[in-house]
Amino acid sequence: MRGSSEQASRWTDPVWAASAVLVALAANLLLLLQDPRYFFHGDTQSAYLGWEYRLGEQLRVGHWPLIDLHAWASGNAVAEGQWGLFSPLVAGIGLLATTAPDVLAFATAVKLALLCVGVLGIFALARSYGAVAPLAFVAAVAVGFGGMTQYLDLESWTAGLMIWALLPWVWWALRRTMSGANPAVLLVLVFLLVTVGYVYGTIMLILVLGVSLLEGRVAGDRTAVLRVLGAGAFGGLVAFTVYLPGVLTAPVTTRSGGGFALAGKFSSDPLALLSSALPTDAVPGTTLHLLPYVFVAWFLPVLVLVDLGAVRRRWRPLAGLLVFTLVMVLVVVAMPQQMGPLRWPLRLQPFLVEGVVVLTAVLLSRHVVPAPSRRRLGLGLLWLLLATVAVTVRAPGLWGPHLLALVATAAGFAAVWWGLRRPGAPALLRAGALGAALLTVVLAVFQHLVFPVPPSPERNMPALARAYQRPLQAARGDVLVVGNTGARLKADPTWARESLSGSAWYLGPHRVQNGYTTISFRAYKDRYCIQYEGSTCPQLLDQLFSKEPTTGRRRVDLLSVGTLLLVRNDFPGRDLTAPPTGWRVAASTPRTVTWVRRTPAPGAAQPVWTSPGTSLVQRPGDERTARFTVRRVPASGGRVVISALAWPGFSTDVGSLGTPLDGYLLSVDLPASAAGRTVTVRYSPPGWHAELATLVLALVGAVAWSGAAAVSRRRRR
Repeated sequence: MRGSSEQASRWTDPVWAASAVLVALAANLLLLLQDPRYFFHGDTQSAYLGWEYRLGEQLRVGHWPLIDLHAWASGNAVAEGQWGLFSPLVAGIGLLATTAPDVLAFATAVKLALLCVGVLGIFALARSYGAVAPLAFVAAVAVGFGGMTQYLDLESWTAGLMIWALLPWVWWALRRTMSGANPAVLLVLVFLLVTVGYVYGTIMLILVLGVSLLEGRVAGDRTAVLRVLGAGAFGGLVAFTVYLPGVLTAPVTTRSGGGFALAGKFSSDPLALLSSALPTDAVPGTTLHLLPYVFVAWFLPVLVLVDLGAVRRRWRPLAGLLVFTLVMVLVVVAMPQQMGPLRWPLRLQPFLVEGVVVLTAVLLSRHVVPAPSRRRLGLGLLWLLLATVAVTVRAPGLWGPHLLALVATAAGFAAVWWGLRRPGAPALLRAGALGAALLTVVLAVFQHLVFPVPPSPERNMPALARAYQRPLQAARGDVLVVGNTGARLKADPTWARESLSGSAWYLGPHRVQNGYTTISFRAYKDRYCIQYEGSTCPQLLDQLFSKEPTTGRRRVDLLSVGTLLLVRNDFPGRDLTAPPTGWRVAASTPRTVTWVRRTPAPGAAQPVWTSPGTSLVQRPGDERTARFTVRRVPASGGRVVISALAWPGFSTDVGSLGTPLDGYLLSVDLPASAAGRTVTVRYSPPGWHAELATLVLALVGAVAWSGAAAVSRRRRR
């Protein structure tokens, strides 16, 4: 019997898995009928597309962009983490991005491909825990329709979607390795997950490792426990390399410290979990609209059809899955809204969905009550009724959609109950699985009709790559945009002809300071009020032409900016046609005025001031290096200020680093003996040698472990 079962599984699993992908893909493609740019909102436009493009562009010329001094606060890619500098997956996406003439279509394809990866991973994970193929299919279809996946990760947050897609594969591979498979597949997947650079992926990896240790322990399998520890050691070494630069850079960034808050943006409560079976359950989002972030799956009430006695007697094989789901419930509904740099527990809701849908499929496959009673039917319907009351209290204006959701989910639950009372019918199971998947899609469509507006802003970035060349035609040298361009771009699509958002500037030909950053440089941000996506306050203009007291120079000169793009509406009543001395109007439109220096500035990463008695000659540098030759230094020594942020990690081969000027500008103190010498000031990530050593150790260890496992397996054969 076992042989015939395995034979059937070998043929049916690919069919069910492929069907899950096709259903999920078709349903999500329907979103494009509502909004062709649905997968191109928010930070996909202003962060991830530009990061990926820049990484691919630099890799094509053989350069690894650890930092870009010309991008200032948004240029410290290795400290940002989410650039994915160490990730082969992100590198591949970046290389493809540089070849895409239509970046909207490219971003959409990337999102849908990641969705398919996640769907297949959930199917494989559910099967590994013993779910029958039709129910694993239902779980795989449902997992992509969780509230945060639909309304944040798919439309905006690419890094969140990546780790969501990779985690079930890591868990599946870990279970294979615990059973004796070669660890090579597991280690590759762990590497891909951690190197995305999004810390929640590593946190989820730690949880999966922890629950897998528990499973190995309760099974009394010491070898399995050791294999989990080996995978954890590998992941820890990789994480050390990926995250240590950010940790050591944090003291100068806006990520240092952090507060503690119990509730706020993207937070939930225990009542939301009760009602998360309804697609109309919603919490306040990033706008004034309610958004269904907390929706998990319509079939949650079928858990009342599980034989709890059987679960209590045979819980050991499911220990890890049970604990994972319980922990995720506690995190999502009870975790504070902010704990230091960790914020927004609802960001982890997609992983709660993964745990719940897999657990439901497994419990129904292994421990369902053969012929559930009417009492259990009543319990499930009562669950849905209470959920409807809860969501109606939270959003009474949606009472009509709430009632429709109640009718649909109650009908689906009743159909499951009825089907389980007809024993011995594989065809009925298959039909029920297809019906459950169809209801999942129908409710997803209904949900998007009720909540049609995505929460992440539409910043109206162009669809075609060539359109990113259009802004700043008159610019010369490094550029700084002054004004609230973010508000203008969201309100008017034609604004993208004159300005871009965040990292989208990487797709253009100019070096612009107004990039996207998740960390920023605190002193620089406070001085110039540059927000995370590049918008600024109008007071920045006066700040630029104020004098720094130590040097007596204008701050715009210390930044070595060559072009200023000014947003007209942010300067009502001010004459922008008469720029300060040394500047001229190079272009003027109804929206913007462009000021350009009469004498070109050298740009970032160049000396911009020397102390009295010190003189030098500038030398060419690169993205992470400033160079100059010292002509003369007083006997008491001298000081040089460089137009670059004083990130932790800089070093100089002559003299020493000084206190940052104005709190943020890189400074070098030179001894008298520096005269006649060429000075190289170079950035390397803080802790770089240790980070590279741990990465090499992790890779060597992975190869050794995988090779040893292959040799051992061959010998056993």
